[in-house]
Amino acid sequence: MVLSSYTHGFKVLSSKTKIEAILAIAPEWQSTLDRLQTEASGDGKNRSIAPLELFQSIGAKTIYSKLLGARGDADGLLVLIRDCYYQPLFARMLESNQNLKRFWFQRRVASDDQKHQTLSMSQELAQKLEQALVKQLKQGGEDGFKVLLPAYAQRSVHNAVVDYVRSEWQWEKDTLQDVNLDPEQIDPRANVADDPKYSPENQALSNEQVSQLNKLRGKLSVMLENKSLPQEPLIVVDCMFGLGLTEKSKTGIEMTMRECADLLDIKGETQARKIARCQVLLDKGLDMIREMIRENMPGVANSWQADVNVNSASRRELNHYLGLTEGEVDRLIEGRQYYSLEELVDRRVLQGHRLSEIGERGAVAAFVPVCLNGATRRDLVDILGCDKDVAKKLVDLRPFASINDLVERKVIDRKELEKLINNGAVLKAADVRDSERVSLNFADAKQLGDLGLSQDATARLIRARPFLTWNELEDFLCVDSETFRNIREKACLTNSPR
Repeated sequence: MVLSSYTHGFKVLSSKTKIEAILAIAPEWQSTLDRLQTEASGDGKNRSIAPLELFQSIGAKTIYSKLLGARGDADGLLVLIRDCYYQPLFARMLESNQNLKRFWFQRRVASDDQKHQTLSMSQELAQKLEQALVKQLKQGGEDGFKVLLPAYAQRSVHNAVVDYVRSEWQWEKDTLQDVNLDPEQIDPRANVADDPKYSPENQALSNEQVSQLNKLRGKLSVMLENKSLPQEPLIVVDCMFGLGLTEKSKTGIEMTMRECADLLDIKGETQARKIARCQVLLDKGLDMIREMIRENMPGVANSWQADVNVNSASRRELNHYLGLTEGEVDRLIEGRQYYSLEELVDRRVLQGHRLSEIGERGAVAAFVPVCLNGATRRDLVDILGCDKDVAKKLVDLRPFASINDLVERKVIDRKELEKLINNGAVLKAADVRDSERVSLNFADAKQLGDLGLSQDATARLIRARPFLTWNELEDFLCVDSETFRNIREKACLTNSPR
């Protein structure tokens, strides 16, 4: 396997088509191409087979195995994978990404500009995944094929979209002082903060992850049979998570710390001491398992660990997953949030040499919008930097109709509000109780007047409704921005009365 001569400048001979170039390196894939062509002609369509379709039919494991044994042809096949597999795959995923489409719709980005941006992002992602694939090939790990899986590519797309929206918003904030953000989604980053597994493009389950989980379960069974290893910490993990690997636990039935301490008869003078001892054993068992994964399952470690977000991770995660000291954890939490890991050095949270260490353990810095109407007290304190008393007051008094309610209701002052917003505070109007919002498509004249509409505007709205979008309504009413903002905060567009 020759990777030292690998270069992005490799060119496929112009006299060959891309399919021919692929088959010249891997002639054994001809049968797969013949099957695809037969299926295509069988449905009455005379169409050519795209390289992406061929690669998808061959499968990630087969492609990876071919790369491992390709030797002198590896460079050519890598370029074909980058240009004919990764790039069109990313382009397709980005075109259907709901978060990206929603952001562009709100910013009224022209369709041509969307296409150019999609192409640019897909090419950049293709190069990054190509580099990740080269790294896996150099390591020669058996799990290296994972970077060719669509599920892995989709995670990369989600992260790229989050970074894109975050950087665009930061540019707007720094450059366009009078930018008119959507009142219901004051900070557009809130649109990409939801768990990606619920978005339409992430509904498919990954067989790769199921396979890795089964393999991990087998490794844990071996650890439990190895009497040279401390058994008590591993048994605590087994019971706490309901793995069913020992006679003490049952598959799928998780235990509380108290139940585990009682079942295993963990020693301690009081119940609190027993629970504390159980916590120590749990942490030790998880550390043993993490170390085993890093040594014996590097592919799993690389694909699963890279999501410890320094902006939202708990103290325990920062300490046990990233290996930060107590002092580093204190400084990190006090300075949240960060737009990049390099800020940890610039703001003297960590020393420069520590960046590579936490990066290898999976540290990332992804800005996290925190909705004041739904966040936990811990997130309000640890992520936004709220005082504990302020966090309690926020939870007790919410929901808030607008972010300015915090000042008007004297929860905090204007300076404190600006600090929370800079740290990621947002407020989704959808979180306000439905009973407090009137539907513009069914409201009577008095209700519309209470929103600040004149009699003429009220009469015109009633005659012209229903309205399906806020943009349509804004163009129709032609009211001042303050009035329209008030309408957006206190009303909604629904197809049924409130």
